Amino acid sequence: MAFDLETAIAAWRRPYEINPAFSTDDIEELESSLRDRVEALMRKGLSEKEAFRSAVKRIGSYGAAEREYRKVYWGKVKREHRLEDELNWRFVMLKNYLKIALRNFQRQKGYSFINIAGLTLGLTCCLIIFQYIAFEKSFDHFNENADQLYRLNKTHVENNGAPATGARTGWAMGPALAEVPEVLRFARLHPEYDNAIIANPAQPGKAFEEEWVYYADPAFFEMFSYPLVKGKPGQVLSEPGTVLLSASAARKYFGSEDPMGRVLDVAGWIDGSFHVAGVFEDVPANSHLRFAVLLPMVDLLQRSQFSDPGTGWSWNNFITYVQLRQDADLEEAERKFTDVLRRNREEDYRPRNIVAYVDAQPLRDIHLNEALAAPKAVTGSYRAVYFFTLIGLITLLIALVNYVNLATARAMGRAREVGVRKVVGAQRRQLVVQFLCESALTNLAAVGLAVVLALALRPVVNDLAGTNLTLAMWTSAGFWEIFFAVFFAATLLAGLYPAFVLSSFRPVAVLKGKAGKRKAQVWLRRGLVVLQFSASIMLLIGTVVVYQQLDFMRDRDLGIDLEQVLAVQSPRLLPESTNQADVIAAFIQEIRRLPAVRQTATSSALPGQGFSFWTDNIRKVTADQSTEVPGGITWIDTSFVRLYGLELVTDENLGRLSIPEAGGGPDLVLINETTMRAVGFDTAAEAIGQPLYVGGERRIVGVVKDFDWSSAHNERANAVFFLSREGHRHISVKAGTENLPGTIAAIEGIYKRFFSGNPFQYAFVDEQFDRQYRNEERFARLFSLFAGLATVIACLGLFGLASFTAQQRTKEIGVRKVLGASAGSVVALLSKDFLVLVAGAFVIATPVAYYFMNRWLQDFAYRIELGLGVFLLAGMIAVWIALLTVGYQSIRAALADPVKSLRYE
Repeated sequence: MAFDLETAIAAWRRPYEINPAFSTDDIEELESSLRDRVEALMRKGLSEKEAFRSAVKRIGSYGAAEREYRKVYWGKVKREHRLEDELNWRFVMLKNYLKIALRNFQRQKGYSFINIAGLTLGLTCCLIIFQYIAFEKSFDHFNENADQLYRLNKTHVENNGAPATGARTGWAMGPALAEVPEVLRFARLHPEYDNAIIANPAQPGKAFEEEWVYYADPAFFEMFSYPLVKGKPGQVLSEPGTVLLSASAARKYFGSEDPMGRVLDVAGWIDGSFHVAGVFEDVPANSHLRFAVLLPMVDLLQRSQFSDPGTGWSWNNFITYVQLRQDADLEEAERKFTDVLRRNREEDYRPRNIVAYVDAQPLRDIHLNEALAAPKAVTGSYRAVYFFTLIGLITLLIALVNYVNLATARAMGRAREVGVRKVVGAQRRQLVVQFLCESALTNLAAVGLAVVLALALRPVVNDLAGTNLTLAMWTSAGFWEIFFAVFFAATLLAGLYPAFVLSSFRPVAVLKGKAGKRKAQVWLRRGLVVLQFSASIMLLIGTVVVYQQLDFMRDRDLGIDLEQVLAVQSPRLLPESTNQADVIAAFIQEIRRLPAVRQTATSSALPGQGFSFWTDNIRKVTADQSTEVPGGITWIDTSFVRLYGLELVTDENLGRLSIPEAGGGPDLVLINETTMRAVGFDTAAEAIGQPLYVGGERRIVGVVKDFDWSSAHNERANAVFFLSREGHRHISVKAGTENLPGTIAAIEGIYKRFFSGNPFQYAFVDEQFDRQYRNEERFARLFSLFAGLATVIACLGLFGLASFTAQQRTKEIGVRKVLGASAGSVVALLSKDFLVLVAGAFVIATPVAYYFMNRWLQDFAYRIELGLGVFLLAGMIAVWIALLTVGYQSIRAALADPVKSLRYE
């Protein structure tokens, strides 16, 4: 058929004419340009047909012309008042897209459920994790002066050894910094390490043990944003004999009465009566400082041990905060802080070859640095935050992979729809928008369900993680900005690839039934399944490793017997002139008469709670100061070693020892083998009877085999036990297991008879020791929760793919069964491909998981070894889960009637 120019131009015009975006004048203008170009080319010798084709390429077909014309289109629309028509047209198209999407959801209920359920779980994980991360990173941000507030940390290196950094300083550090011009204010805090007993004298016989008690400087409320309900920031904590209470503590002690000016009796580092001078709002949950009672620092410093100015730098039990001026140079300030420290400790540091320096840690950086934790500070872990961020993103990625996999797997089912739409004039851009709308609708449904689920799970997560996630996070603009950014990213990531795949089908091939399978799509789906299960297996390996490490820490031989040991707090409120040691001895004598009580002992600290005191000055009396080593000190009685099952290296009988009265001779001490070797003794026999310098001259009367006083995070410390009768905070009771509640009730009755007015506080020592692993337990619970959810999501996707695979191979299965194939062989046939992919995922996941979990284990001084068994166990779990998931669909297909299978399609 001969080429007709007018017919060709008419066909070229048609797409423009049916689009309301182009007016008649617009089309005429474009056609005029086309005709001019054709004539020009014909004058150069081209035929009509060649000139037309060349002109169309130059001026553009409908799609190209539309893109070019779009630059001026909106201006013309506004000028010609056609904006309303355009918006109506687009609204109609959007409505059409949504209607089609809803119809597809209804038609493919199983597919829709898998997609929405997977995305819901993924987004729920993200919501919960985002809340957790937002909470952890919000610590101390409420302080108005947060940018200027710093905690001082001290690092010292002795004899070119490893640096030791701590958050505790001497009480003289703060006042000495007054000479540094960069410092605006300072405030020292000293925690009540052994808790305090507080009572309202108007309610005799009723006392409370307060854990969150601090001594603080007057500048504290001027530096930190803890609002006062009653009292003035510049005046509170300046008067001795006063006390400040939180709103909750005020209600506890005085009910609805006004607490101002009322009296409380306090027994702690200082004992006495204190007048309430102020009430502050309860400390926010996202504060690294927790306190319910504040006492003036001036009262604490009146104690005798602080009367010697030399203790101001050696008594490192204080926490010092500084507020720098806004224009201060931090590096210059730290250099001056270090100069102040070295100048005041030069005489002590030089003979011991110590190099020390001070650094200022930003307030907002304190909470997530658990390695630099101060006593009683609320700490978290940067590593945990990073881990959970990674888990949240992995979980969401697995859910998105499900969507992509199932959408591409169903591509052939929608090929005819795409072909018909293209034949009637749909452009690829419109098809992409349609499929993105379906993705957005799926994600929107998942978002709604995820929000409901995250709100419902909030109390559960708070219980599991020991956090205090509140609804306040949901009102934060930053939280929703991140969340909606994730939503839009999820919509694009999940919808773009399937949209381009589906919109790329050629209509002629599709309508002839020749679209076929694309190898690229098949390999992509396989790759995505491998990616999914690689992530799931990594999380499973992590869960196994975390729980194995927990079990290892709990079950390892500590070298000390903590079973069935009940620790009772010693009385703190006693009448004046009462000798505490005598009344405790009488109490112990009484409870020993109970049939179930086997042994008793007293001590100033308990295993798992840290030592009573730390010192840097342990050495042989005859040795040079440069040989001094650090160690922990605890005061015990002569029964402590036997009750806790500590093993003496030599055969000393501690019960025969006569403990000297104060000032009656050198203190008698026991040391562990680590201390023995550290100070230079080769054997226990060599050490027995020798003098030891521990802040003064002592005498070694025994060496105990090494044991673990603290958690598996720390290496065994140098331990020194002072044998004494006084100053013991804890009474340890080893009791039989028969009628244990009755035994505890009997001990409580005797306690109240001897120490009326004191709260009866007791705990099992093994449980207290395990509390050191609370962070690891919470981490393990959350880790396993999210690992389980990620595996469930991956299995949902695998289930969907298995069902589609079985559906596509229905006729093949029928033929195989007719020819004699057994149900087992059909199940093996359908399961084999998926199990190969899971095996590939295991190979990929193993080295990655090994790297990350090995880094996590580096936080522990005593840790498990990552053997092959850990990885094989996780791999077997993954294969078993995958087999169960795929097996259901495989068995269902294998047991189907072959006659119906052959009639399929």
